[in-house]
Amino acid sequence: MSSSTKATKNLSNFVQSNQTDWSRLEYLLSYASAQKLPKAEFDEFTQIYRKTSSHLAYAQTYFPDHETTDYLNQLVIRAHNILYGVAKKGYMRRIFTFFSQEFPRLFYERFNFFTISTLIFLVGTVLAFVLTYVDKDYGVYFLPTEMARMEIDTEQIQNRQWDHTVVSTEIMVNNIMVAFKCFTFGILLGIGTVFTLFFNGTMLGGLAALFHLEKEGTFFWAFILPHGVIELFVIMIAGAAGLSLAYRIFVPGDLTRRHALIKEGKVTIKMMIGVVPWFVLAGIIEGFITPAIWPLWTKYGVALITGILLMFYFGWPFIKYGISKDKFDPQLKQNNLNKLEIR
Repeated sequence: MSSSTKATKNLSNFVQSNQTDWSRLEYLLSYASAQKLPKAEFDEFTQIYRKTSSHLAYAQTYFPDHETTDYLNQLVIRAHNILYGVAKKGYMRRIFTFFSQEFPRLFYERFNFFTISTLIFLVGTVLAFVLTYVDKDYGVYFLPTEMARMEIDTEQIQNRQWDHTVVSTEIMVNNIMVAFKCFTFGILLGIGTVFTLFFNGTMLGGLAALFHLEKEGTFFWAFILPHGVIELFVIMIAGAAGLSLAYRIFVPGDLTRRHALIKEGKVTIKMMIGVVPWFVLAGIIEGFITPAIWPLWTKYGVALITGILLMFYFGWPFIKYGISKDKFDPQLKQNNLNKLEIR
């Protein structure tokens, strides 16, 4: 048998063996172009696509100039575009669903820990404010020495030159680091989380007291609140994630402590991913709007707008599902899980 005859026979066997798969792929391609494939047929589509891709590689090796190879090449290209176009859309849809629905729901489910986190921070803030306001010398216990001893000069602060891009980036990184400390320290029985929240609260309270002693409280809060409303809120969420993680060490429920920690860790990591865009927004505000030479009332207006934005974003689960006792356990009862499930 001549080599050409053998090659022709091999090509004929190759086509006959795989023609059914190619025809089926063509059918699925025409169906996929019209509407989304059901899951079972989508799985079949991906399987046949992989087989046809290997057929194309074989044809390119043994029949590089034959029309069958051109046919397979076009078929694979069409399937590739459909497959990865759908995957990309699905990926973007999952991201949108997470930020628009799942993240606020996770906040709702762990609102008790958010409340505790906020109370710890406020205790530190109020304690430092009262002590420093009564005796300025107490400021050194809550603030760096140079900050505690500084002379308050609002005009100098207002006229300070900022490299907005650099400052904004540094602030974002610093705030994200604080948040991740609040979260990761949860693994240390929550002690590190409590300390980080309390310590950052004392810094705010001590600094606020220094400005109030100089009768510059209005300026101070106008300088802090535009970015601080978002910044502090999401730091409290990070604290809630850390406390929730620590809670599962003490109260694993029906699971072993290891499995309870792993399960809760997966959820709280999602919460930390959710806060990152908010830190970016807070950093942009602090880098560009906070230092702007605007009337003080406009700064308070920005703070009010950010507060309303947070209220609507995180508040819709409370409006939709109400205040439920089940919510105050991160592992909700099954009926609540069914009600809150993201479809």
